[in-house]
Amino acid sequence: MRKFKYMAVIGASALALSAASTMTAQAQPWAHYGQAYDSRLNTSYVDSLDWKITNAARTGEISWNEARDLRRDLRSVQPLAYRVQTGQARGWEVERLRAVVNRIDAATSRYAYNDRRYYYRR
Repeated sequence: MRKFKYMAVIGASALALSAASTMTAQAQPWAHYGQAYDSRLNTSYVDSLDWKITNAARTGEISWNEARDLRRDLRSVQPLAYRVQTGQARGWEVERLRAVVNRIDAATSRYAYNDRRYYYRR
């Protein structure tokens, strides 16, 4: 009789656990139903990238020519930041903004001695 009670308790707890996991799985969004929001794709962050570009050029992390090119790319996507932030942008606009922000972040956050350009300066 005791084994039966233990098995019933184990079965009930397993059933409750699987029911709880099923409810949380149902709360997950469908694939491609809504785009995940990247916190860097808002107007204030995109506007702050101009400062990051200028600062990286001043410290020598990037050249002034590269800063000019990055600033040109930034100016081309700044109008998209508001549309993305308000949810009015299309999928390709979100991806274009995300690609430019990623490219600028990667270019301005180089570590001096981890970059190939600084290898021969040691």
